[in-house]
Amino acid sequence: MKTALFSVALALALYGCGREEPVNQAKIDETRQAEKAADQAKPLSASSLTQIVRTALESESSLDARRIDVENRDGVVALHGRVQTEEQKEKAGRIVGSVGGVKTVENRLTVDDTASTGATGGAPELPK
Repeated sequence: MKTALFSVALALALYGCGREEPVNQAKIDETRQAEKAADQAKPLSASSLTQIVRTALESESSLDARRIDVENRDGVVALHGRVQTEEQKEKAGRIVGSVGGVKTVENRLTVDDTASTGATGGAPELPK
């Protein structure tokens, strides 16, 4: 568990170095608290685990984490929302599964074919 949390913290640090916007100190503090809890063999709170999962998803530049909702119930994490490709769906599931404290991932993401093909999905044109 320590290794997974360390990996998330390292990913956050590397991600923060490459970004131009300011680092969110609250997220860093929460990650540190989670690491401290892991060191003391205390279970993570549901909200801490959920935040760590969200942060891990946000650190992956090929995913639009704003379109992914995370639901956590005792370490069973369900993902809801839309992604552009099947590869992104699988990647999101792998990322979440690698977070310490996650027991099971229920990947309920759907692939939005219209986003990847450029289709508008609007109303059909009426005949003239």
